[in-house]
Amino acid sequence: MNWILLVMAAIVAVGLAMLAGGAMAPRERVAARALTTPCPAADLFALLRAADGPPRWCANLPAMRVVHESPPATVHFELVTDDGAPMGTWTVHVTEMAQGSKATIVEAVAVPNLLLRFVRSIGGNGARPERFLVAVARELGVPATVDTPTSS
Repeated sequence: MNWILLVMAAIVAVGLAMLAGGAMAPRERVAARALTTPCPAADLFALLRAADGPPRWCANLPAMRVVHESPPATVHFELVTDDGAPMGTWTVHVTEMAQGSKATIVEAVAVPNLLLRFVRSIGGNGARPERFLVAVARELGVPATVDTPTSS
């Protein structure tokens, strides 16, 4: 009987530690990822702009809608939950390069749930934009090399 109490106490202690870790993690999270492709910037922008939805080629994302665009360089998306509540934004910027183009996504989200905030603080920050850019590369038929852009 005592071992059952010990197991229950351990489970409660882990849960409380996760909640405490989530409370200490920042509520607002910003992550940036970039993809460099040999494709022209206009083609890359057109594919990114078509992501109002999410697109059929990357269905594992939350729903998103375009809130503002400045062709041929920038699109602002709003990420929404299944019930339509806003959960964050993406700013997607496309730049022309000497041999191709580069797409950079900056994701800004608020994570109110303490457990999710704890989980994202461990290593989930930036996973969503990275999955999206890998799907973009797959759709374009180019190798996916996604990196974290450095500020200059």
